[in-house]
Amino acid sequence: MVERGVEGLVAVTFHIENATRRPITCSAAIAHWYSAKIGMLSPGGRFDAKFWSKPATGEVFLLNDKQDRMPIQRLWCGFAGADVSTRSEIALARRAGAAEPAIDLVCVSRADERALDCRRRGGE
Repeated sequence: MVERGVEGLVAVTFHIENATRRPITCSAAIAHWYSAKIGMLSPGGRFDAKFWSKPATGEVFLLNDKQDRMPIQRLWCGFAGADVSTRSEIALARRAGAAEPAIDLVCVSRADERALDCRRRGGE
């Protein structure tokens, strides 16, 4: 049975800033064969989304239109049209007993401009 709704969950803010000269796309793998687009940002753009954390287990979820809890397995951003091959993986804390902290990122082009580098503000 699929768990639904936000009861027992804590909202996790996902904020990202595109500091590159190219559009970027952010996505989440929610099964080994399926990914969901989180958002697309123009150069210089900013984007906010919301994930959900289950502090008891450390799991992080997206909710679909039916409020089904879809566990996030991987999270990344990359250049639009090639987001998988240019991706910057975004680590999730996933600690049982604690809610996932807010995610506040700035994304820049790597030195060779062939891939994206997204980092949490504050140097993490």
